Amino acid sequence: MDKKWKSICHILILGIVVLVIGACSSETKNNESGQKNTTEGSSEPKSGGTYTILSPADPDMLDPHRQSSIYTHQLAGLVYNKLVSYETGPNVDYTDYNVVPDLAERWEVSEDGKVYTFYLREAYWHDKEPVNGRQVTADDVIATMETIINLPGHQASLLSEVESITAKDPQTVVFTLKQPFAPFLNFMANHFMWILPKEGVEGKYDLATDAIGTGPFVLEKWEDNVQATFKKNPTYYEEGKPYLDEVIFKVVPDQGSRIAAFRTGQADTIGSLSPEELDQLIKTNPDVTVFEALFATQEQLYLNMEKEPFNDLKVRKAISMAIDRQSMVKAIYGGGETSGPVNPSLGDWSLPLEEREKLQPYNPEEAKKLLEEAGYPDGFDTTLMVTNGYGEQLVRVAQWIAEDLRNIGINAEIEVVEYATYFSERWPNVDYDMGVGYQTYFQEPDEWLRTQLHTNGARNWYNISDPELDKMLDEQRLILDVDQRREYVHDIQRYVLENLVNPIAISTYYTKTPRQPYIRDSYPHASYGYGYLKDVWLDK
Repeated sequence: MDKKWKSICHILILGIVVLVIGACSSETKNNESGQKNTTEGSSEPKSGGTYTILSPADPDMLDPHRQSSIYTHQLAGLVYNKLVSYETGPNVDYTDYNVVPDLAERWEVSEDGKVYTFYLREAYWHDKEPVNGRQVTADDVIATMETIINLPGHQASLLSEVESITAKDPQTVVFTLKQPFAPFLNFMANHFMWILPKEGVEGKYDLATDAIGTGPFVLEKWEDNVQATFKKNPTYYEEGKPYLDEVIFKVVPDQGSRIAAFRTGQADTIGSLSPEELDQLIKTNPDVTVFEALFATQEQLYLNMEKEPFNDLKVRKAISMAIDRQSMVKAIYGGGETSGPVNPSLGDWSLPLEEREKLQPYNPEEAKKLLEEAGYPDGFDTTLMVTNGYGEQLVRVAQWIAEDLRNIGINAEIEVVEYATYFSERWPNVDYDMGVGYQTYFQEPDEWLRTQLHTNGARNWYNISDPELDKMLDEQRLILDVDQRREYVHDIQRYVLENLVNPIAISTYYTKTPRQPYIRDSYPHASYGYGYLKDVWLDK
């Protein structure tokens, strides 16, 4: 797989980048999800100031069509908008998926569920050559979507049911679907669906190194692996916003250096810290506030099903049973819960916690029996791939899993792979025996299920092929009744945990990220993109 298609899907760094920014004050309170994001005692917003974000890595390109990296799409959220987006704000949980207008100020759906009509608001591109601040039109939307459809990969798969896209007039776009398609509106809000000017997709400037959008900030300069600088967009469609004059995204690979910079006030936010790191930081900086939320993804232990013995269901079940998930998530992350085929961050689309735990028990003695039944009474030797590109915690997860597997006779030698190779070559090309990684922030049950588990799934990087499961995955996306579809999605997950067991969901942890006490009105969402910084202001 070409490097430009690498998919940064699965990430502690995901937490590092999106979860880092939340509402802050000297006092926070919990909402129903346990997410701390409510500012107390704030005054009226004031304009001005620079917001500095420290990141362990940088995207290799800025083109959001050719790169699914979280780093690319985090920066994209400062520059671009989508037709529709997910709601954020003081009364919205981090993992709420309420679709709201963005570039489309309203939309209509035909009675048969096959035609979606989007009416564009008055919005203008950034005043940069060759677009020069002109108004957004339906032609821009069509050019963007056709480009996505014609490029292979996960982003194209989100538009697989689109039959045609036409302009009813310069400010009205009509999507006609091949059949009613339940995930469509969620997919339009997906963090890969940024709308670009037609000049960009036509190659009139280099999308890999420049970004021209309609979003709250204008890219002033990108120095690869050094820093990206963004200035306030004076023509942003939300009047009076953004409040910040500037956003700086600075690359600092070393975790200790990022913590030291935050501690001394050189950064406004850094990534998710381990419990030990956070405790030490609070001792020296007791006024920091902490954003806490259930992580929008999970660690996965994935198996190459074209290799023996991982083509044997009993072996896969034994591996799952060998892992002490609860002890691991408590020791490494400070707390969390057993995950499942649909991440619990999607609320009741995921199986109830009790059922996830029941269907994925910790039972090493039963695991040994299953290995013996499969013909491996003494276990076997294998390799376990992981990358250090997400920091220490993911490597610790791999070490924990290897030790648990050793207890049932499986000797898994850990192979630490350089970050770019891991995502651009090894995982997508199923070049491994076993691997441990983070999955992307999937925002729709169809992404968690069909994208990964269907024989033809865009991210089936496990050599899975199950015709009965394929049929179920195809059917669930056509059920428009939400309650009926949810129950079918639950049935699919039960089938997966009984008859597939790959990839093996490990845990979804509670991420805790510090920020400076003067940050106000920062309400992140469980999706890529820093667009919510339009609401942030500095109380200093």
